[in-house]
Amino acid sequence: MLSKEIIRSILSHARDAQGYIVKMRRDFHKYPELSFNEIRTSEVIAAELRQLGFNVQTGIGKTGIIASLPVDNATRTVAFRADMDALPIEEENDLDYKSSHEGIFHACGHDANMAMLLGAARIIVSLKDLLKRHVRFLFQPGEEQPPGGAIYLIEQGALHGVDEIYGLHIDPAIPSSVFGLRSGATMASTDRIIITIHGKGGHSATPHLCVDPIVIAAEIILAIQTIVSRKLNPLSPCVISLCQISGGTAFNVIPGRVKILGTARTLDDNVRNALPSLLEDTIKGITSYNNASYEFEYLGGYPVLYNHEEQVDFVRGRIKELFGDDAVKNMDPLLGGEDFSYYLEKINGAFVFLGSGNREKGANQPLHSPQFLIDEDILYKGAALMASIACT
Repeated sequence: MLSKEIIRSILSHARDAQGYIVKMRRDFHKYPELSFNEIRTSEVIAAELRQLGFNVQTGIGKTGIIASLPVDNATRTVAFRADMDALPIEEENDLDYKSSHEGIFHACGHDANMAMLLGAARIIVSLKDLLKRHVRFLFQPGEEQPPGGAIYLIEQGALHGVDEIYGLHIDPAIPSSVFGLRSGATMASTDRIIITIHGKGGHSATPHLCVDPIVIAAEIILAIQTIVSRKLNPLSPCVISLCQISGGTAFNVIPGRVKILGTARTLDDNVRNALPSLLEDTIKGITSYNNASYEFEYLGGYPVLYNHEEQVDFVRGRIKELFGDDAVKNMDPLLGGEDFSYYLEKINGAFVFLGSGNREKGANQPLHSPQFLIDEDILYKGAALMASIACT
């Protein structure tokens, strides 16, 4: 537990840093960069951290950063991570700092995640005499693009000597200023499905002479939905979404091939392990009955993100100390995915959400929406939380 004096000091420094955090967030927002191409973003962050006195390594996982702040007499290390990449989405907001890169937009709030961590860095440096652990910051590329940047940072030593790790992410589904937190399975695995159906093309007027892969695809798409509803335990969350179908060249030609792309997500590793055979059995049965053939690929994505109970309890306590009992809620698990899960497979830690949803300010659109906005007034609170974790 922190003393009231330290809490007041953290909050005072955090409020002082609010303008800086907003400025950095808007800069990142205006100049977004896609996964593993965060070149300018990385340069800006590295310059800020060096100015604060951090030891900075760049080029980690191509564009990632590992920044360290040694603390006298410390024997343990705590790490914090922010993701850097934007999405291939055209922004539809009318802002002074609207994305200047056509078709690229920070629609997942990573601009805010980076800015809050930079704000935390300023607070931590101001309170360095209070630190009892070495501090390491990870600015990670490619969270949105499998296989994700986390595995590359881990391979290049990002967690070497680290005892705990924490991540913070904006969430418009949570009311502004409220933190969302849970222990155990918190975010889903994110596997990808690729199905190719090979039939026999021909004239639309003679379907009896063809093997129509479009009709077969329709059967497969409908049948796959019964896997979740009839073949899996309904108490084990799972969703299979088939999101793209392509095939055919004309209104009167039955094509020879159709391709289906989708994703499977679950919070249960047993379900995850069972899904490939359940999917392939369904595809095989339908294509065989229709005298067609198939190709099936099940590509493993990010694993289930498991928050560690001890670190979750610790963070919950910190939030209450800083902002009161009502500032944190025990959130439901999400079927979205995050490669922060790779860090939590290696060491203990917690992934935390900060609510930015505010309907009155128009900040009520979901993540990945072209109209996504955040309530910037809450950003200093995320920085304060990260700084308070370092002051342990």
